[in-house]
Amino acid sequence: MLVAVAGAQTPAPPGSQPRRLWSVLSSGGTQPLPVSTVNGRDYVSAGDLTGLFGLTLREDRAGGLVLTMGARSIVVSVTQGLASVEGRVVSLPAPPVKQGASWLLPIEIIDRALAPGANPRIDVRRRSSLIVVGSLTVPAVTARSEPLPNGVRVVLSVSPAVSHTVVNENGRLLVRLAADALDADVSAVTAAPVLAGARVVPPATIELALGTAFASYRAAEQREAAAALVTVDLLTASTPPATGDPTAPAPDTAPAVPTQEPPPLLPEATGIRTIVIDPGHGGTEQGARGPSGTLEKHVALAVARQLKGAIETRLGLRVLLTRSGDETVALDARAAFANNNKADLFLSLHANASVRSSVSGAEVFYVSVGEYGEAARSAISEPGALLPTLGGGERAVDLILWEMAQAQHLNESARLARVLEGEMRQRLAMSPRAIQQAPFRVLVGANMPAVLVEMGFITNPAEEKRLNTPAYQTQIVDVLLNAVVRFKEASERVGAAVAQER
Repeated sequence: MLVAVAGAQTPAPPGSQPRRLWSVLSSGGTQPLPVSTVNGRDYVSAGDLTGLFGLTLREDRAGGLVLTMGARSIVVSVTQGLASVEGRVVSLPAPPVKQGASWLLPIEIIDRALAPGANPRIDVRRRSSLIVVGSLTVPAVTARSEPLPNGVRVVLSVSPAVSHTVVNENGRLLVRLAADALDADVSAVTAAPVLAGARVVPPATIELALGTAFASYRAAEQREAAAALVTVDLLTASTPPATGDPTAPAPDTAPAVPTQEPPPLLPEATGIRTIVIDPGHGGTEQGARGPSGTLEKHVALAVARQLKGAIETRLGLRVLLTRSGDETVALDARAAFANNNKADLFLSLHANASVRSSVSGAEVFYVSVGEYGEAARSAISEPGALLPTLGGGERAVDLILWEMAQAQHLNESARLARVLEGEMRQRLAMSPRAIQQAPFRVLVGANMPAVLVEMGFITNPAEEKRLNTPAYQTQIVDVLLNAVVRFKEASERVGAAVAQER
């Protein structure tokens, strides 16, 4: 069980703001973690971390702070935003701050230094100020409201999907989710005559406060892969009330043409909504083999499965795998799968090989415009074909040659590769040629930003051993997840700026 250690009250450092609380969730319960803002950055007390995560702390003579977590040692510079985790350099947004006789550490030390390789797993949820320790069920939930002709529809996107119940209790609807806690955002739910507001009620309930015009409700659920959409319609008296099962849609008294399309399988949003992860090789295509017999196809699938769950849990996005088991999938079929599912990102995961067993390090590849030449630039600039439409007239349709699909996304793919390389360099051993361009067949047909990640050289005995351990695979997943978060946030900022210009 986690127990928080209360530190002595000491004067706040210059530029600090009053403390606020995060929550640390574990199988033993919930513990508070006070967070201070100093010069615009969030810090946590080293004393609180030692109590919550079982750390020991000491100052070394070289001017660093040494955190010991089990068999792992983390050395934090007191003059720079840097930490060394078992010999690997990790960047922090700022150095520690001295507060009386104790130290404040940037909160990023938790997910960048403590979480990688931690057992039990540590997952930081910034949106909800949560730190999840161990295998708890904490789905990401986003809520939004839509107007209906006779009321309001509230749509909850839940990832991963969990079971739920809806209860009408004392002037409020309670959507109770079977979870240990929620990483929830209900800010997009707006008030209406039938809906006074929405809030999160710990540990795992969404409360919808009913307005004065409310008369009845109906609820339904749709699922796709690991995500679920829960829709709750709040209706006025002019809408026929539901009968029988309160979670079933209200019956129509007569056949009628629907006045509104059913909700989409995933919430409408701008930016990145769907990610396709491609575990390299599979089936008869084993890929590279390590000196001890480790197969590339197995490592790629293990990391892909874990990354899928991490993205779904942290970001609530739709994540699909080109293969979920040990089956053979053609190279063109992988990109086609991403295209057909309208993916916004394509990540192909591999393990590298070399005739020299000493070669090691991770690498990131993307397709360069040099592989296409002038033909690509010409194809991109040409107008689409004109097709006749029903009732007369014509419609322009963009026809993209398979070989030219990736040419439209070269700049974004290069940016994604740079983000990945930057995150990987902080926490993984990198090849001297960490970022490269190559005409990989699996990428050229992808009609979205696409990169190929070589997670390491499986032909290197030491790297093979690391790639085959769950702890190192989790470390890779954390790095890739952080890169996706950064790329997604940057893409949304660009999209918002473009929308304002219009």
